[in-house]
Amino acid sequence: MRIWSSEHTFDHEWETVAMAAFKKYPNPLNRAVTGIDVVKQTLEAGKILTERIIQSHFSIPSWATKLTGFSGTQYSHEYTVIDPHRKEFSLTTRNLNGSSFLRVDEKLTYKPDQEDPNKTVLKQDVIVTITLPAFADYCEKTFLSIYSQNASKGRQGVEWVIDNLKKEYEEISKKVSTILVSSEVHEMSEKMRHWSIPSTSSGPSCTSSTSSGPTTSSSKSQ
Repeated sequence: MRIWSSEHTFDHEWETVAMAAFKKYPNPLNRAVTGIDVVKQTLEAGKILTERIIQSHFSIPSWATKLTGFSGTQYSHEYTVIDPHRKEFSLTTRNLNGSSFLRVDEKLTYKPDQEDPNKTVLKQDVIVTITLPAFADYCEKTFLSIYSQNASKGRQGVEWVIDNLKKEYEEISKKVSTILVSSEVHEMSEKMRHWSIPSTSSGPSCTSSTSSGPTTSSSKSQ
């Protein structure tokens, strides 16, 4: 059994990192994950519980495949707990396939930085256990080296998702601003048009007449 641990700090608040971490696959920076299926998702005591099956593919040396029977394609059971109240996102993964000689357990935890709430700390632990009569230690080192490289790509993937979320937010904000401005311009135009149209209604009309004196009527006598 061999354990690999790491800690990384994101310069983003917890809500942003947790959302990006949950949605980080697929991304162009880490192509190891090739498929995700949601098995179950529930809400319990304010916590979001999700079970997923993750399909991954790793480049495994041929000698390792011969020793362990692991071809490089791995299916894992992932269980996540998101607690918005405590601001904690935990993720545990265990491989489902491979050979009886190989077992991989992984746990990731995202929490706000205690010194700076605008930052988020990721703690990652991976345990690789290979039960072979020979070369077990060397195989474990090899698998952990691969996981270490993919962990770095995974963090880059989170940053990639965050950048895309920000771009989407900016685009939506611009569209909303454009709609609001257009609405205000239209409303102002209508007011100006109303003000510029001369009034067609008038008060009581007054007529003037000129008189040349009293009017007399004459009659012809028969």
